[in-house]
Amino acid sequence: MLGLGGLAGPVAAQAPAITDVIRSGHVPADSLYKLFYVPIEVPAGIAEIRVQEDYNHASGNVLNLGIYGPEGYRPGTTAGFRGWSGGAKTAFFITDQAASTGYVPGPMRPGTWHVLLYPSTIAPAGINWKLTVTLVPGPMGNAFVPAAAAPAVNNRLGWYQGDVHMHTLHSDGRRTQAELVDEAVAQGLDFIVSTEHNTNSANLSWGRYARHNLLVINGEEVTTTAFGHWNALGLDYTTLIDWRSAPADSATVRSTAQVRAVSGLAIINHPFFPDTVNHFRLGVRHFDGIEVWNGRWDARNERALAWWDTLLRQGRPLLAVAGSDTHTAAPSPNQLGRPRTVVQASSLSRAGIMQGLRARRVYLVADRSLRLAFTAHAGGAPAGIGDTLRVAAGQRLDVAFELRGASAGMVTLLGENGALATSLVAPGTTTVRWHPASRPRFLRVEVRTPKGAMLALTNLIWFRYGPR
Repeated sequence: MLGLGGLAGPVAAQAPAITDVIRSGHVPADSLYKLFYVPIEVPAGIAEIRVQEDYNHASGNVLNLGIYGPEGYRPGTTAGFRGWSGGAKTAFFITDQAASTGYVPGPMRPGTWHVLLYPSTIAPAGINWKLTVTLVPGPMGNAFVPAAAAPAVNNRLGWYQGDVHMHTLHSDGRRTQAELVDEAVAQGLDFIVSTEHNTNSANLSWGRYARHNLLVINGEEVTTTAFGHWNALGLDYTTLIDWRSAPADSATVRSTAQVRAVSGLAIINHPFFPDTVNHFRLGVRHFDGIEVWNGRWDARNERALAWWDTLLRQGRPLLAVAGSDTHTAAPSPNQLGRPRTVVQASSLSRAGIMQGLRARRVYLVADRSLRLAFTAHAGGAPAGIGDTLRVAAGQRLDVAFELRGASAGMVTLLGENGALATSLVAPGTTTVRWHPASRPRFLRVEVRTPKGAMLALTNLIWFRYGPR
């Protein structure tokens, strides 16, 4: 049970002086992942709210932090959402014009606000905590004006390189939005997707860091620590997806439908990262794709790839994506753009990239040096990644693959029954042609280093057989 202490100092009707509201309590060890809401009465005339969280960090205790205004705080509504920093911060402020990263500026309405405490790690002794909420009176300032990212960079057809998973100071990253944009341009990325944990605060200001050659797409990493993480890609900058749900709830259906309502995609993140925390437990049927490649290639990515392959063979045509999940500047284990998702799109725009992802015209590479082409034909026009090729009776299936930028390794052609053919990578450019004797339902390609690490991975070309 959550214990609450008393109030230090009176709260006057118009708050003529700065007031500290003190709350304290204890989270027992059996309350892991439970949500606790601490009510705070905010009178009229308050210009700023400051929150300081103190708790015993012994044995790795983590008490996540967020806040909701008087418009509503119950799971299923985001009307009162004013910010979330998880375990990355123990203090924040909000005014009508500015806020700490992860939090949303806006009207300081009087009423009952709720500080959300969420334990994601608890020592056997539990967590003793204290909140100091400072209410600062003052006049209302100018309204906060969002600066959303521009929706388009160009209208040219092409293959565009992007990173679809990253973090800044707006969640648990360690760099500013400006620093991340600088690095994205330096890494030769054409687009990035903003995916902060459980907040849309960064999406409200990406326009301030615009570059003429970099597209920023809004998103959110919906972080349900007990049940896994997923990325909502392609959101409107005002859209917020509520993370406070469990597998037994219908909230996952509502949340993923909310993403699709703004032409976005719901992507399962690092489903086996690690085994004991964030293991994905939500229904895969609600999602559009899987992050099969998160950061450096390792055993967890192998498991994600195998799961994706199993789902494909079961008839679930899910998109595969790669993301760095970057938190720190290069050099780092999860460096921006390593790996990256390459999308064929009609334009370098939010609409174009999202349509390319939705059509699964996508391949994944370890870094910027790698380029590939993968096509199939049966007497007519070739089909590319994401396409379906009709093969008439008696026609021979011709498959072509070209890889540039790899110096060594192995290329493998795979269908629903596993590997069909392999070829060695040639330094510079590798060109391979295959003529499968079987009639595969789909084909895809993997390129690995001599030690087995992934270099490149395609989504599928599909096949239908019979009369044209």
